[in-house]
Amino acid sequence: MSRDRRPVTVVVPIYDDLPGLERCIEALLETIDFDVDRVLLANDVGPNVDRIEQRVLELVGDHPGFEYTRNPANLGFVGNCNRAVLDLDTTGNDVLLLNSDTIPMPGFLDEMTAVLASDDTIGVVCARSDNATIASFPYARRNPRATLAPRRTRELHGRTKYLLPRSTVSPVAMGFCFLIRREMVDRFGLFDPVFSPGYGEENDFCLRINEAGFTSVLANRALVLHAGSTSFSGDRGPSLRLEHERILLERYPFYAGAVALFLARYRDAVDVFADTFLPDDDVVRVAVHLPAELTDDVIARVRDLLAAAPDDVVVTVVVARSQLRTARHGLPGATIAVGGRPRQVFDVAVALGALTTFPQLSALNANAPRWVLVDPVAHDARWSHAVSNHRASAIDRILRRFENRSTTWKGGAHLVRIIRETARNDIDPSALRARWLSVSDIAEATGLLVHRATVSIRRLTALTFGARNPRIVARIRAITGRGGA
Repeated sequence: MSRDRRPVTVVVPIYDDLPGLERCIEALLETIDFDVDRVLLANDVGPNVDRIEQRVLELVGDHPGFEYTRNPANLGFVGNCNRAVLDLDTTGNDVLLLNSDTIPMPGFLDEMTAVLASDDTIGVVCARSDNATIASFPYARRNPRATLAPRRTRELHGRTKYLLPRSTVSPVAMGFCFLIRREMVDRFGLFDPVFSPGYGEENDFCLRINEAGFTSVLANRALVLHAGSTSFSGDRGPSLRLEHERILLERYPFYAGAVALFLARYRDAVDVFADTFLPDDDVVRVAVHLPAELTDDVIARVRDLLAAAPDDVVVTVVVARSQLRTARHGLPGATIAVGGRPRQVFDVAVALGALTTFPQLSALNANAPRWVLVDPVAHDARWSHAVSNHRASAIDRILRRFENRSTTWKGGAHLVRIIRETARNDIDPSALRARWLSVSDIAEATGLLVHRATVSIRRLTALTFGARNPRIVARIRAITGRGGA
């Protein structure tokens, strides 16, 4: 551990969940250099306060690196953090707010402090985790239905962390592991009590300091596992989330657009497709993108491919929303997805026929790190053809620039063989970045990807309704299949 850096006070807010707290303290004992840093355990008088206090004191004993405090009454998460940082910690150290249901991995704090020290405009640093919304690693999954085990995140992070940039600027940092430059606290205070007892307070802090020119970043090489236990039972949690989201959007109308822009453009391409760098099964997952016109010949080709695909080649057919009904009718039993930017990534994306619109190209870009083109646009020397098809030809030139393989249609079995061969090829991070940035930049420059800087009255009204009627909202989401972010 490096001692040539600013010291940190690690503040662990405590409420309940004794097993998680025990794991967190044990991990801190193993990972913190107490010659440099200290830990402040702030007990917020939860339902089992005495039992938790007794166990905490057993774990830390007379360890000089730990300080334990118990609030005179329950203050809520926001109040507990504010009291610990603003009143109790008088060291002048930078501050790490660390949830009690986390397990930090070795070297996490040295890495986070190195990122913080790398640029004076960085105000907040967050680690990566198995459970931390936009800081989750991986964020998009090859198989979203499978349970993401902490072991999987550790293996994948170990495989890819040095392929990633050391840090990535993000709209906000996640509060589970929230390293704050002390200057930010001195200038801006900490959490706004309007977000008491919790939810949204860290987002407000990040956006507040950003308005003054300071950034929040993800430390891509630091890993902290996070159980994500819920502090608010019943309807209270959903109500707080929705109500506080409304406050955030009223204060920062661009916030939703900033998150969308981050996901669509500012993440590193290795981060986008991280789950494909170390597959957790022997299955090849392939997205087959269909052309704009679903002719009988296209449907027949897809059927042939599906019939030829063995169990270890899992095919998802990607179509435009306008094609969904035709595809379902012509491909009964097939897995069909509407093109766009889903929370799933694939090992290989196949363009089955000419892709002639930029939204199709953008969907292909978001789906997989490897491309196979089947019967791409046919070029003709006649100017009449060139003029009529110049847009499709331009898209084809982009496709060919970044393709991994081109082929003509020779049947489903032949395409399955090419898919397998392509999936075995190593992913070139530099080439992947070039493709990701080129296509994303074109999409935004041409207005095909729009990230709004305003929020609609309709959305604010919906959030207000949801905060007051969380059970109704939950039932509607269950019926429509729309889960939370």
